[in-house]
Amino acid sequence: MLYGVLTHAKKDKEEQEEEDNTSPKMFPPVPPLTEPYVTPSEPKYDYAEVLHKSYLFYHAQKSGNLPYQRLAWRSDSCKVCVGDYGEDLSHGWYEAANTMKWGLPFGWTATQLAFNIFVFGDAMKSVDELAEGLELVKWGADYIVNAHYNDTHVVGQLGTSALGPISKMIELDVDFNYWGPPEEYEQWVPSGLPHQATYIRPDNPASEITGEYAAALAATSIVWRPYNATYADELLDHAKRLFQFAAKHQGSYVTSKENAFQWATFWYPSSNFVDELAWGSAWIYAATMEPEWLNIAKDWYEKSQDSFTEYSWDEKGAGLHVLLYMLTKDAHFYENAMEYFNQFLPNPKQIVKYTPRGLAYIDHWGSVGYSGNVAFLMMAMAKSLDYKGDVSASMTRFATQQINYALGDYGYSWVVGFGENFPDKPYHKSSYNSYIDFPMRGEFQDKIELDFSDSKSSQRFVLYGAVEGGPAIDDSWHDDRSNYEYSEVTQDYNAGWTGAIAGLIDFYGSDRFEPFTDCQLDLGWNHPNASAPPQWPQDDCYHTCNRGCPRGVMASSYTWKLLTAQSDDERLELFDKLYPGQGDIKAAALLGQPVPDKKIMEILNKDSVERANRNKDDAKKAKQAGRDHSHKGKADDHASKAASAPSSAASALHVPLSCVGVLAIFAIYVLA
Repeated sequence: MLYGVLTHAKKDKEEQEEEDNTSPKMFPPVPPLTEPYVTPSEPKYDYAEVLHKSYLFYHAQKSGNLPYQRLAWRSDSCKVCVGDYGEDLSHGWYEAANTMKWGLPFGWTATQLAFNIFVFGDAMKSVDELAEGLELVKWGADYIVNAHYNDTHVVGQLGTSALGPISKMIELDVDFNYWGPPEEYEQWVPSGLPHQATYIRPDNPASEITGEYAAALAATSIVWRPYNATYADELLDHAKRLFQFAAKHQGSYVTSKENAFQWATFWYPSSNFVDELAWGSAWIYAATMEPEWLNIAKDWYEKSQDSFTEYSWDEKGAGLHVLLYMLTKDAHFYENAMEYFNQFLPNPKQIVKYTPRGLAYIDHWGSVGYSGNVAFLMMAMAKSLDYKGDVSASMTRFATQQINYALGDYGYSWVVGFGENFPDKPYHKSSYNSYIDFPMRGEFQDKIELDFSDSKSSQRFVLYGAVEGGPAIDDSWHDDRSNYEYSEVTQDYNAGWTGAIAGLIDFYGSDRFEPFTDCQLDLGWNHPNASAPPQWPQDDCYHTCNRGCPRGVMASSYTWKLLTAQSDDERLELFDKLYPGQGDIKAAALLGQPVPDKKIMEILNKDSVERANRNKDDAKKAKQAGRDHSHKGKADDHASKAASAPSSAASALHVPLSCVGVLAIFAIYVLA
């Protein structure tokens, strides 16, 4: 994805190399192969470790009130993320280094993470990662459900990247000019704007977003149905209604007259929306297996041929080939899938270029992430062929080569925190400027940006699992944050990649991998400003160094118990073990209920106590003045009610807040 403010537009290679602040161009230390790539007979890397860390990356991107902290340097954020109609829009993930939630890439990330489980859930379960995957897709799906306010108003974007008329290329950066941690966004963001919602309406359509939302919820309903049928039914209902909205009110946000969507078009320009209508209906068919939905999907599929040769947040054509073939075994979809794959595989139709060391080079931006998308689709197709035959072998060879390239075959890993030589300066704000380590807090944003972009110091915290953008066509790169086309990390780079990793576990056999855990990972808990870590119990073998849990059992992860608790009392008890004395707050966060800000509550409590004391004093003076008993009774009653105000205020904060109410509380927070 093209990322950066207009004042930091991409310079060409010659200008970059001439700048004093540019790091030296780097090349992998291992020379290119001189012979065709051969699939290793044994797994070369610990793919279970890579999968574990890839999921961990999404915790670094999490938005909202967190039920638990996986990372010491990430906590509650998106504190004023409320829609115009009171919707809670705090859940989900942030797009990249920013705190934006653009509908199309967000929706595709949610769909792809569910697609990964749909195809390779058994392999994930065998290495104790399925519970984690289900938790993350639910966090994304819950955001989309809340974004679907009704069938005429759907949130298509949360956040403001910039203000100003894009037609004149004049902008006031908002989110893109905030360089601190997301936990403090509301306090320091330029212009003081909280995250604002932009709506898709019949008169402001965005069929690609609502179609993708439908796909995401339908796909999530499939993978969650074995564990919570009620939740799956809710998701499927939303998916159908979102699809109907997308099909009835056709149009793209690229033609919107609203400023927010115009800027979204600058960063994430949608090619068309027809493929998302095919994609959404295909996933609803997968969730229902109703012939009507298959016919709808086929109709839109045949209309989306312009998208047949790509798979990304923008184009769904190649994903449709594979998904529909898996569901129907129709040769038509197989032939179209092979037409797509033959762009990459050795044959007369191959058109995709490769770097000297073997990376399929689809686009300069996100070269590793794009090759990971293709690798996932090839592994999914190979699995549907039972990993048998020459065609299957060519696809697993491609996928293995792409993944192993990025994991260090040539002496450099493009995955942060994996291998011996990996990136330590990813373009990511919160792992550099964390809420527990933000030396420039309170400085002007331009000064903070200069330090972030030009400093050659490493991130203060390890952004485990993040897939960086990737190299240039000659395998070279610059290892710094200023050259963000190489060092950027995003939600979508990791999405298909995660599925490809699970596919390699499935291909080689899960018995060749041991479940990986957080044991020995530096998650920041030794930092002097870190809060107390969660008190993981002895029967949790996912977040700890504990051993002895049965393999492939979901409850080996304590968070799965939290997700599947059968009652509020059980959930509260589980959270109290994790966070003694805070179980109610954490349980509310898990359920998506608004959680009161402690600072605000202290202000409200202090004010209420002071009012109560004043009223008690008034009552005492009234008594001394000889006023009648009934008047005194009223004063005492007034004091009693005032004394109980803190609990009433606390209860009030547990209901959806209007924008006015949110801004009022925000004002109290900032001015206190």
